[in-house]
Amino acid sequence: MGSPAGGSPFSSVVKRPMEPKPENYSTINLRLTVESDRLSLFSSLLGQGFTLKVRTGCSLRELLCEQLGVHADYVDQRIQTIFLDGKTVDDVDTAVIRQESTLALSAAMPGLAGATLRRGGAYAAMRRQISHQNTAGHNSVADGVVMLKLFNLVALELGPGFLKQGIWIRGKHMENFFKKVPDYFWPGCRAAEIDGTPLKVEEIRRLEWRHRQVFLKLEVKESG
Repeated sequence: MGSPAGGSPFSSVVKRPMEPKPENYSTINLRLTVESDRLSLFSSLLGQGFTLKVRTGCSLRELLCEQLGVHADYVDQRIQTIFLDGKTVDDVDTAVIRQESTLALSAAMPGLAGATLRRGGAYAAMRRQISHQNTAGHNSVADGVVMLKLFNLVALELGPGFLKQGIWIRGKHMENFFKKVPDYFWPGCRAAEIDGTPLKVEEIRRLEWRHRQVFLKLEVKESG
């Protein structure tokens, strides 16, 4: 099951936070106007990870539902595989988000491996050594930064909301994206701006990205 009533998986009343401009890095603001049928191509970029400023010391459910604005039904029914700092999560109410945590979210994956990693599944006992231990209790709540990675259907469904608001990503991931994206992406990329200055779309591939932090924001137009 996807988002409630077939709509957005995000709540309409919660503003999702963004990471502040990183210090001690060369930064660049990239704004792209893309056709809607090219959005799925950004899934590979979302799987590399992007950073968010959040309140740490809270449960995973609080992060996803209250801070990031994801509907509770979507968390419970669509997000079936969760890794927090390299450990599989079974209970989103007891797993705690800490400063510089890395969180990976995925829909159900196929096969025995997928069934084993699925949270709360019948095979959860088979991966006890790599499971996240319940850590709910007294935790210090504070401002912090986490890295979020989105995969498969979760990337397709949650990704556009983050991309439209804007995400901070590493320049090397942006460079690899532009190198590997299929050729049909480029006719659907209608416009580009860097730090507010328009440039030709074809120039993007020739720019130096690797040693920068990139704030990527998309404006989406209907295809055709």
